[in-house]
Amino acid sequence: MTKRIFVLSAILFSILLSSCKKESTPAPSPEPDPTLTAISPTEGPKNTLVTIRGTRFGTNTAALKVYFNNVQATIQTATDTAITALVPINAGTGVVKIEKSSKQITGPSFTYHGNGWVNSITLTGPAATIFHPSGIVKDASGNLIICDRDNHRIVKITPAGVTSVLAGSGVGGFVNGTGAAAQFNGPYCIVADASGNFYVGDRINNAIRKITPAGVVTTLAGSGTMASVDGTGTAASFAEPLGIAINSAGNLYVVDYASQKIRKVTPAGVVTTLVTGYMAFGLAVDASNVIYFTNYFQNRIYKFTEGSPTPVLVAGDTNSGNTDGNGAAARFNTPAGISVDAAGNLFVTETGNHRIRKITPAGVVSTIAGSTAGFSDGDATTARFDIPLAIAADVSNNLLFVADFNNSRIRTILID
Repeated sequence: MTKRIFVLSAILFSILLSSCKKESTPAPSPEPDPTLTAISPTEGPKNTLVTIRGTRFGTNTAALKVYFNNVQATIQTATDTAITALVPINAGTGVVKIEKSSKQITGPSFTYHGNGWVNSITLTGPAATIFHPSGIVKDASGNLIICDRDNHRIVKITPAGVTSVLAGSGVGGFVNGTGAAAQFNGPYCIVADASGNFYVGDRINNAIRKITPAGVVTTLAGSGTMASVDGTGTAASFAEPLGIAINSAGNLYVVDYASQKIRKVTPAGVVTTLVTGYMAFGLAVDASNVIYFTNYFQNRIYKFTEGSPTPVLVAGDTNSGNTDGNGAAARFNTPAGISVDAAGNLFVTETGNHRIRKITPAGVVSTIAGSTAGFSDGDATTARFDIPLAIAADVSNNLLFVADFNNSRIRTILID
């Protein structure tokens, strides 16, 4: 009887076990994690569109998150193998991560270009070898026009870095003409008017030359003789014109370096003297026609207007140094080039400190980029210049352009 009960129990247990197996549902396999294999580009400033490649991202952007150095980015598109995202403001340098279903996958590092990041423009084309650039201006089409000083020519650089000769034969001389038929001798500084004409301080020729957009060169003022004489056209004389700026009416202001004067040249070529007794170097004019100049060996920045031609100190004292601060508490070391933006901020190059400085309308001086003399791109504190000379501000694109004299290069600085 006992044996029979045991057999019946075993049969019943077997039936129950079989029933359970038929009714149970296998546990679902876990979804495979996404992978992150590559990013492109691997460096850039804020709002750079970066493509992140990998697998199993899915197409639902709401289910995904992207981080640059732990700062969340804005996703633009998503496929199963690629995500595009905008680099967030102030992200900093660090790894890129994606998050899906609360799982984070870490990928390559992204190098963030923040305020003060310095790059060198790669030049191609027939005028790619420049020698001691000393003047720089940007035209309405986005081209850079530079004084290629020791090649005695004016060079155009497209936004893509392609060069061509706007004017100048490459041999020092004093000849009017078109393109390569014209000659300069140590062209040092340049500015553009509203019609696209360029005006050059032709240093060794002691003249102000005009270049049309088609490359036609004429002499606006200057006899070619080194002197300091007011007058009209070639009846006037200059003594090493090193700095040049233009106001809203098309009047030019010229640093007459050897005579320690600042001169005015009208569109008709009439030359008069505005300021004397200052070893000025660079010039800039703001939207209100206030004129700023660097006082080279006295390590100061001044301003004045035509109506009040007595210069007023903006920043710096007579002692050379490298001190950020307010007004006279700041120190410079041979400030040279100067540019002004629409908000009234000044940007100054220093040949002695090999740095780029900023001065706010309130006179607060800070260092944007640069360290010791040398050459390197990168962030503000590690980038190096060697006698940065001329500077042009392009604040609409958050850029400064610098003629890096001893490195014979054109550099950009990100201002954010």
